[in-house]
Amino acid sequence: MTMTHENQPHFWQVTPDNQTYTELCNALYERELARLAQCRADELALLPKRLASLPFYIRRAASNILQYSTALALDSQNASWYAKQYSRCPANKQQAEPIDRFYRKAAKLGLIVPLYVEDKTLESIVLDSVDEIDLLEEKLHCNQYGWFAFSGMPLQSENSNMFLLKPDKTIMTAACCGHQWLNLQKKEPRLLALRELLLASRLNWRNFARPHLGKTL
Repeated sequence: MTMTHENQPHFWQVTPDNQTYTELCNALYERELARLAQCRADELALLPKRLASLPFYIRRAASNILQYSTALALDSQNASWYAKQYSRCPANKQQAEPIDRFYRKAAKLGLIVPLYVEDKTLESIVLDSVDEIDLLEEKLHCNQYGWFAFSGMPLQSENSNMFLLKPDKTIMTAACCGHQWLNLQKKEPRLLALRELLLASRLNWRNFARPHLGKTL
């Protein structure tokens, strides 16, 4: 069949997925450029490299968000997920023994893990990935936040305000949605940085021990 000019699809026609992809990219560009504009003086030498790689990581994050299924609702205009926030941080219900059992079995390179953070009276849960494991010492190293025992305890002075958690739906929902608590009260959610958003987009919500494949971050 010959396609006439009238029934040819226009390359600029936008499907719902394309519209969402564009909104995600725009929101991520605005967010990351604002972050880079506030970088410290000792980080200025790395700025050209970060700017050069930004389009690649933003496109990948937007594609991953659209490709992988999640239990969360997506706000594409703000490049964030949202879900009901608990009145108290769910990390406080976790105990060392179940955490230890999980990591003895599931610890592996590239595993995406949740970390409880307490900054004075501000509580939140962040995401990181495992890049080193010491089975003899029963500890693992998170790419950004350092060494933790399988039981969750921090092993460095730099991460002494953090605690490694066992991933479950409640914990990962709080992390992906940026839920925060200040003075034991719900606070406005934080926006995830691009690196953390890339990690969140790779989560396997049916089995957190087996995230979707991707480059370790």
